[in-house]
Amino acid sequence: MISPTATRSGRLPTGGRAFPALAYWLAPPLLCLAIYGRGLLAWFQADDFAWLALRLQVHDWRTLMHALFAPMAQGSIRPLSERGFFLVFESLFGVNALPFRIWVFLTQFANLVLVAAVTRRMTCSRTAGLLAAVLWMVHSSLALSMVWTSVYNQVLCGFFLLSAFWFLLRYIQTGRRRDCLGQWVMFILGFGALEINVVYPALAALYTYLCARKYFRTTLPLFIPSVLFVAFHRLAVPSQQGGLYALHWTSAMARTFVIYCHQTFAPTEVAFWIRGGPGKLLATVLGGALIGFAAARMRRGDRLPLFCLGWFAIVLAPVLPLRDHVSLYYLSLPTIGLAVLGGQALVSAWHSSPGWKVAASALVAAYLAVMVPADWWAMEWWGERSRAVERVVLGVARARQLHPREAILLDSVDSTVFWAGVFHHPFTVFGVSSVYLTPGSDVHIEPHPELGRISDYVLPSGPTVHGLNDNQIVVYRVEPGHLRAITSQYAGMTAQQLSLEPPRRVDAGNPLMAYLLGPEWYALDGGSRWMPKRATLRIGAPRSPSDKLYLTGFCSETQLKVGPLLVRVTVAGTALPEFTLTGGTTQFDVILPLPGALVGTKWLELAVETGRTFQEKRDGRGLGLSFGTFEIRE
Repeated sequence: MISPTATRSGRLPTGGRAFPALAYWLAPPLLCLAIYGRGLLAWFQADDFAWLALRLQVHDWRTLMHALFAPMAQGSIRPLSERGFFLVFESLFGVNALPFRIWVFLTQFANLVLVAAVTRRMTCSRTAGLLAAVLWMVHSSLALSMVWTSVYNQVLCGFFLLSAFWFLLRYIQTGRRRDCLGQWVMFILGFGALEINVVYPALAALYTYLCARKYFRTTLPLFIPSVLFVAFHRLAVPSQQGGLYALHWTSAMARTFVIYCHQTFAPTEVAFWIRGGPGKLLATVLGGALIGFAAARMRRGDRLPLFCLGWFAIVLAPVLPLRDHVSLYYLSLPTIGLAVLGGQALVSAWHSSPGWKVAASALVAAYLAVMVPADWWAMEWWGERSRAVERVVLGVARARQLHPREAILLDSVDSTVFWAGVFHHPFTVFGVSSVYLTPGSDVHIEPHPELGRISDYVLPSGPTVHGLNDNQIVVYRVEPGHLRAITSQYAGMTAQQLSLEPPRRVDAGNPLMAYLLGPEWYALDGGSRWMPKRATLRIGAPRSPSDKLYLTGFCSETQLKVGPLLVRVTVAGTALPEFTLTGGTTQFDVILPLPGALVGTKWLELAVETGRTFQEKRDGRGLGLSFGTFEIRE
């Protein structure tokens, strides 16, 4: 807590052992580099490709504004930490990951300096500041942000939270308006990094109420931007009713809080060797020691420990409703408060009796013995995952150069490469399309139905055989370190094994499935295909009475301006229930029941007919609907 003497003089007591200024500020970043330095060599993975592909949507000022501010990725709006970050760095450095990683590390170095600075101001101890920065830096919740570029939102949000709070402390110390203005600027900018920024007013209000009551009222206007942001976010982004990011405002939040408390002191998500009894014991001892110290200090009238515990609870609160998405990296910002408390506790113990010194040293040793190896393991696992994706993606880009017209089939793709790479369409970033997995690949990949269906990425056996016979396909096997061309070998092995029957999922926009479409269809137009008033195709039959027909496509606004559009679907001569497309949305996703009598047949002829067409201005074609996929499944 800032002392009156420090406030009047404009200087802070050094407290504790003196450190050379340069070494003091450089020590935490250098330790961070020693532990997490391998993250500089990590490549892109998973969500990174969605942000890298964002530049493909930017053509003018309007599309730039849409790319920066339109809700994406579970409804998030983060123009600074995701959209702007990727757009700027990709425009400057292309898909070279190193500049991205360097910037992440530089921001995190700034965060460590800020943690040391704010702790020093609150505790009046340089040593406590250094210890707090180190304790926070080694916590395993930071590992993911140091190796996965998309998690930069956590790092940048930490920078804005800490900067705003640092300006608040300066304002309390100096009373200067420019420090108050600096707090506001950093706070407002934080909304562009991560939604958790809304909690900053609560942090500022809690600190001033406990430790600088004179400035408490100055923090109340900070709540206005947070309330406005939450209201705007609710209006712009509909809440998700299902999936990992659905919010559950139930008693489950208490259970989630307990899980996070355990992971704070025993991160079993990465420190798998302490799962079970050892983890519970470690969490109990470390957590109990920290709470015991806080209680002892508060009995002496020191309110700073209460604020540190409040920081943890307040910053953690926004993620507690995410019952089905408990993740260790969500602790990276809440644990700042505990690190400050830990730094204060260690300094206090070191100025106490030898027994307290020994106890404190033992606790720190146990903490480091868990966190540092867990950090190393996490960096190795996530880093190798990114490099495996890099080898496949760059290998496919090279294959496209060698085969500019053929579709590319990937064989032997494992779960890691699929879920960290292929699933996120990384090839579009390099301008590569028509990349699929070989038939049967989904059997060897661990399913995650909450994320998506593997079968959507697999080319069915019928189109594979036709494509191989027509020299429309090249096949590459994913091997350690590289891709190997196996087209002739694969064709020879699978010629007798793959079925020629029509698949149960037909993508009208896939040229390899054009042989399944009737002659009425128009030529391929991007990733979809227009039909006239009536069109036909062949598709695999249902396998069970519960199977349904799923249709996805696009209806022109020109069609809907005239009025509702009636659509009729016939399967094997049997008319399915008609459906009507109306104004309001041009994309459609329709599910139709199927007669049980169709089960057991080999294939079906499906016909689609629209109530009317409209004239294409360029060539006078009569257009009905543009279709994406037809699929029969449960």
